[in-house]
Amino acid sequence: MSCPQMQKWLDDLLIAPPGAPLPVELDEHVRICPRCRRGHDLAVRTLASIQPSHRVEVSKHLKGQIMNKIIELDAGIRTVAPARRRRVRVLRPLTAAVAALLLAFTATLLYWSGPWRFSGPPVSAFTLLNTAWAAEEGLFSQSGIVHIVNEIIVTPVSDPLLAKARWLPLMAVDASGESRIHQLVLGAEPGEEYTIDDQAWYDPATKRFMRLLSKGETPLFANACDGTAVFSLEPGADGRMAVVATPLAEGYRAPDSPAEFLGIAAGLPSQLDELDETLVQDAGYAELEDGSEARVVKSSLGSGEGAPTAASESEFLFKIREEDNTIAEMEWRTGGQSYLIVRRVWTETLDDTPVDWALTEVEDLLDDSVQPPAPEKGGLFGLLPDIVVSDVSVKHMVERAGFDTYVFESAPSWAKDRQITDILDVASPPNRMFAITYRADDGRHVVLIQSPSYNKIGQSRAGEGPRNKEVTLVYTSPNGIKVWGGPQGKWMAEILISSSRAILKDAPSEDRSGYLLQTPSGTFPALAINGKITDEELHALVDSLVLAKEHSAE
Repeated sequence: MSCPQMQKWLDDLLIAPPGAPLPVELDEHVRICPRCRRGHDLAVRTLASIQPSHRVEVSKHLKGQIMNKIIELDAGIRTVAPARRRRVRVLRPLTAAVAALLLAFTATLLYWSGPWRFSGPPVSAFTLLNTAWAAEEGLFSQSGIVHIVNEIIVTPVSDPLLAKARWLPLMAVDASGESRIHQLVLGAEPGEEYTIDDQAWYDPATKRFMRLLSKGETPLFANACDGTAVFSLEPGADGRMAVVATPLAEGYRAPDSPAEFLGIAAGLPSQLDELDETLVQDAGYAELEDGSEARVVKSSLGSGEGAPTAASESEFLFKIREEDNTIAEMEWRTGGQSYLIVRRVWTETLDDTPVDWALTEVEDLLDDSVQPPAPEKGGLFGLLPDIVVSDVSVKHMVERAGFDTYVFESAPSWAKDRQITDILDVASPPNRMFAITYRADDGRHVVLIQSPSYNKIGQSRAGEGPRNKEVTLVYTSPNGIKVWGGPQGKWMAEILISSSRAILKDAPSEDRSGYLLQTPSGTFPALAINGKITDEELHALVDSLVLAKEHSAE
């Protein structure tokens, strides 16, 4: 069963009998395909949101009234400007009940001109946010070349630590069609404000694309495909940025969702899709800069039992246009203060594009006087490439770590599928963090995180052991690894499991547990189990930890 077959089923969903279950083979596909699972969930929620909650009685005179009003208004009907015209696909004939509901709605619209708001039951914030993601996808399915302009506003922040700590994930596409995830560092001096220009072009007919981020005349990030190769702005061996062209690999397949790497929230949808529905709340209405109205949805970044207070003070605010449900603005706030704003400036469709898909204009800009800054050398803003590299080997981890790493000599008895992920340690770039995950059929997934930042935290609390009096020594293995536990273990486990959810697929369970390990090498890995674990199982798990360099040498 494939994604196209799943899409066909979703297209036919609206003409299926009410409550029709997924066919068995599609149900299995949805379990393993995150994109189809999101599409199915959104379709089901959208269908539920348009079902009438009560019988609608239509006046026998309504048809005549509507036709008379149409005749009166015919000369003044407004047309949609070509730059904002959208292609709409009719999915199914309407049921009689929904048709009656829309007929009554149309009558209201014809009789009342000017600003209005539907007075029926409000759409939930969670449903609206999902609808906004779908609308964002729709921007890339228009006829003609789509040109989108956003601006990333680094707001003035007085706190020096917060001012320098800001960043956004950047999605790119490689020559195989797979995703690369970079980090756009957006630090500033206290009180400083600046804007990054973010432009994207996409041709739905050929799936050619280009995205360019720049600060003034300085390009910071670029990724493009002209149909024969993928082009990207990369640091060379001498540290200078240059455009690198890589021919498309055999079997290259363009990404199914342009919004996931070109949209206003590129890099964020997969994380936000996994939010608990209760964390998405209505935050009222706001007026956009062009005077139009938007509904505001607040999405908390999460907190858990035992979490530090600061963890619950960060949130995203999404301003969603009333007229078309697209995301007009996304604001990151922490502690009630604006931290970062991504704003949609305009969208348009073109018959042709003024840019070269091969990034020749970007290459022409890169002379001795215009070079993007290097954040790894202390620059406040710029690009750190490949913040996530998936499914690496033990040898890769040993070579890139720069500190002693550990692996399990044998897999947990209840979880067999291991994956190692190489991640930028955002707290101490350009150092790397390594996540070893084991997915379990019974949901008791295992996650082991190792990084310089975790080592630094552990060392600052070490002595004879962590100084926190609430932290206790749970176990010491024959190979000298100490296991520390405490009330914040559950919160730490939530972070570790949530950060690995793309691999594990499941949300953190209520009976999860987390531990801080202390190795003879002086490192402090963090361990999480997504479920109950017996003392015997914990001891066997820790006893199997060995130095990765010794394991990889075998």
